[in-house]
Amino acid sequence: MLWPANSPDLNLIEHMWDEFCRWVQQHHPPPANLGQLLQWLQQEWNGVPRAFICNLIHSMRQRCVECLAHNGGHTRY
Repeated sequence: MLWPANSPDLNLIEHMWDEFCRWVQQHHPPPANLGQLLQWLQQEWNGVPRAFICNLIHSMRQRCVECLAHNGGHTRY
């Protein structure tokens, strides 16, 4: 593997951002102004479930195993 450190499968923050964006996009209608957007972003960030973060962290071993098994290629993560 030439670039294992660049694998998005190993970058937990990428998965966090993906989920975070989904939570923010659930607000309807869209924010009326920048202040409301910032309020929603802060509210969602502060409400990230601890279990979600723990699951990401605990999945790291399996992510590494799969990344190695696939020579840095596509994994189920």
